[in-house]
Amino acid sequence: MNNRILAHCLPLCLVFGALALSSCNSTGGSRDQAAAAVRQGDFFKRSFSARPKVQRHKSGARVNHFVLSQSNKRNTRLVIDIADQRGYLLVDGKVAVNTPVSTARAGKHTPRGTFSMGQRVRNGKVSSIYGVQMPYWMRLGGSVYGVHAGIVPGYPASAGCVRLPMEAAAIIFDNTAPGTKVSIYSKWDGA
Repeated sequence: MNNRILAHCLPLCLVFGALALSSCNSTGGSRDQAAAAVRQGDFFKRSFSARPKVQRHKSGARVNHFVLSQSNKRNTRLVIDIADQRGYLLVDGKVAVNTPVSTARAGKHTPRGTFSMGQRVRNGKVSSIYGVQMPYWMRLGGSVYGVHAGIVPGYPASAGCVRLPMEAAAIIFDNTAPGTKVSIYSKWDGA
């Protein structure tokens, strides 16, 4: 190799070697592993692999923005798992939102089955029975039940509706439309 080429390549080799070393050291690797990673080209594959960004909310909701960005409202479905008290917004079968929910408390009933979202009201919907606000209201077909933002204490506590944390309800509302399928299971096997 001529000296001119070596003079240009040496600084790059030092930089890549230092990057590989710092990467391996931060993950518990050794200098020999770092050198091998640079020689084999594995450093770039390992250090720069794309991972979906999952945002975690204080409420316990998790949002995968990469999957959510693929939603066109026609490829989106909401699944409620009553046994686990979880809700899932699926986009092409992939989980975009995984959130806690609160369904019917003892003595009350949350309906099971698959529904089409009917009436949708972002703000201003008030329960005619309890007089409480139900932001991000999404009616289950023509029934009296719906999915909406509310208090989610970590156990079944509603009068029959499916309650969601506020931030999860807003995301789900914005990524669904009238006609979106909502499936409510006693126990969902697809989680």
